[in-house]
Amino acid sequence: MINETIERPPAEIVEGFKNLLAHDSITCAISDCMGRFNAMTSDMRPLFDGIRLVGTAVTVKTLAADLAAAFKAIDVCQPGDIVVIDSHGSVNTAFWGENMTMSALNRGVAAAVIDGACRDVEEIRKIRFPVICKGIVPNVGAIAGYGDVNVPIQCAGVPVSPGDIVVADGNGVVVVPMAEAAVILQKAQRLLETEHFLQKKITAGATIGELVNIDEVFRTAFSYQDKALKRD
Repeated sequence: MINETIERPPAEIVEGFKNLLAHDSITCAISDCMGRFNAMTSDMRPLFDGIRLVGTAVTVKTLAADLAAAFKAIDVCQPGDIVVIDSHGSVNTAFWGENMTMSALNRGVAAAVIDGACRDVEEIRKIRFPVICKGIVPNVGAIAGYGDVNVPIQCAGVPVSPGDIVVADGNGVVVVPMAEAAVILQKAQRLLETEHFLQKKITAGATIGELVNIDEVFRTAFSYQDKALKRD
């Protein structure tokens, strides 16, 4: 299935997430605002340090070791999109390389996020095109004409739909569902402001335990445990 057009979040919402990049570690704040979910697995690694970006997902579901869907996804991207590839965790076949990177730059693609491997990493690092993936391997897939573009996928343990907002920084990658993006943006903005005030108090000598009243947290937990034991 090839879907060449997708619904995208409003431009002001995407821009709002980009503005959050003025803060450090925004993926942590965004994940917190989504109930501590929607972060990709810790084995997803950037090809080089300093990758910090926001974009709209154009999704790819590969079949076996076939690059065709990934090629097509680049062609349907709009500037600022991020190609997100579900390669079923395959780390022994590359689903991205130098020529794909050059093609992606021609389309204004912001990055590639791959639940699998890539190759031509020396060239990609020189170009400084952001790629986040699970591995590096010389072997590349075939071009056989299988796979889907812009369908719901999973990537590194997270559901991704076309039009979702992808955010990456030094902590990893989070995915914000398009339908929830406006609400999550507001929550993240408030959380980052609150965190700023908390850190000012810690800088002044307080501890995080004092600020969250950690003794009360333990008392509440012990109370629940006691009640559960009595019920048993």
